[in-house]
Amino acid sequence: MTLLMAIVLAHAGPTVQQAFPPPEGSVRVDGGGFGSHLGLLTLRPTGTPVTTHDGRVLRRDVPVIDLPLVDGDLQQCADTIIRLRAEWLRDGGREVLFHATSGDPMPWARYAAGETAYEHGGRLRWRAATPATWDGYLRAVFMWAGTASLAERDTVAVQVPRPGDVVVEPGFPGHAVVLLDVARTAEQTWVLVGQGYMPAQSMHIDPGPVDGWWLWDNRLELSSWPLETSGLRRFR
Repeated sequence: MTLLMAIVLAHAGPTVQQAFPPPEGSVRVDGGGFGSHLGLLTLRPTGTPVTTHDGRVLRRDVPVIDLPLVDGDLQQCADTIIRLRAEWLRDGGREVLFHATSGDPMPWARYAAGETAYEHGGRLRWRAATPATWDGYLRAVFMWAGTASLAERDTVAVQVPRPGDVVVEPGFPGHAVVLLDVARTAEQTWVLVGQGYMPAQSMHIDPGPVDGWWLWDNRLELSSWPLETSGLRRFR
């Protein structure tokens, strides 16, 4: 380990799993690759405010995830989830591909190879361009994708939650959150909810009433946007 790596690790915040042990008597659910990755996300120091893309402070009473924003009012709720998924795919050497609301695919490989998408007649077309940076690709996806494409194109409906799943109310704007962690007893299921929001702002945990966890029932009464749990979905 280099000195720089040691300094970075020494000043890293706690992970999601370290900061939020499961409710008493419950056991964590294995989320597989992506779900396990979310549990290892780090939190910024206690008291770090949720800020907008242009630096306005929104609140100081929730845990903030250490996740950067792209420039502009783009990285909102569904986009935050897409970024988490995209970077996990990229870092694991997997194909990075999301869909626009129109249904057109937007693969990172085409942007990296020197193409860019543009809208024509309600569909995406491609033309030659300077190879995109990673943030440039994300900005394009955030512009063309959203809760509708997340629900209809890039995920499938499931019944039983696990880490890495999303709860989506598709619409314009609609809302989407990601389950950072899931724990169960014989009778109950608990979830830890992460989200971005509008305007584009720091990703944060919407803390539930039981040590930050929400009881999984027919409805999550989140502080920002109550969601029906029938909107549970999993990445394809």
